[in-house]
Amino acid sequence: MKFNFTIILILTFSLCFSQKKGTTFGFQVKPIIPVNYFNAGPQTLSDSLVEINILPKLGFSFGAIVRQRLSKSIAIEVGISSVRRNYEVTAKGLSAATSDQTEFGFVGYQVPLQALFYIQLSEKVFMNTTAGVGLDMYPSSVETIGENVLLNNLTLRQFWINYSLLANIGFEYRTEEKGTFYIGGSFNRPFKPIAESNFSYNYEGNKKTRINTLLNGNYITLDLRFFFPEKEDEAKKKK
Repeated sequence: MKFNFTIILILTFSLCFSQKKGTTFGFQVKPIIPVNYFNAGPQTLSDSLVEINILPKLGFSFGAIVRQRLSKSIAIEVGISSVRRNYEVTAKGLSAATSDQTEFGFVGYQVPLQALFYIQLSEKVFMNTTAGVGLDMYPSSVETIGENVLLNNLTLRQFWINYSLLANIGFEYRTEEKGTFYIGGSFNRPFKPIAESNFSYNYEGNKKTRINTLLNGNYITLDLRFFFPEKEDEAKKKK
């Protein structure tokens, strides 16, 4: 199923952008905002020996987008982005007065395919919403050690390739000479957990306790985009 979906994604990309209708190319910067909504907030794990808190931190995504206009109110977007999710982990010993902390970043790449719908608010201002799916790729796992060498974190990717549900709403200001400026927000929800975090904690000498959890990878972003002026097909230019 994953192989078939990837083939469909590639064919759709080729079909859309082989046409000579209005096409725009742009860049986007998307800070990942830590929030408690949509199951994207902190996690607390504990046993009788240790309490571990996983706190999402400010992350970052950036990349390029190609937008294919199909009509005055509908377009399709395809691109590629680098995504870095950041986490802080704190651990507190329950059987002894010890503590430790560490940070780690989990890096992935995403190829989004989204349908975009416009609502024109004025001559140059448009509101738009998008919905679609993202093809996610995770190149590697990550391991970190706490500042006091009591806490060890090994975060293993669950899949090399995963998929995400994407949704977005925003506003854009269009100019024929300078291009399009966009601000909005997005929600990203992977269909399956992106990684498993395994924590070990030295609570007494060489004695260790271990706790593990799955990271769902959900996040919300602030979206800042710029598109170069749209290219029209030659037939339309002559009219």
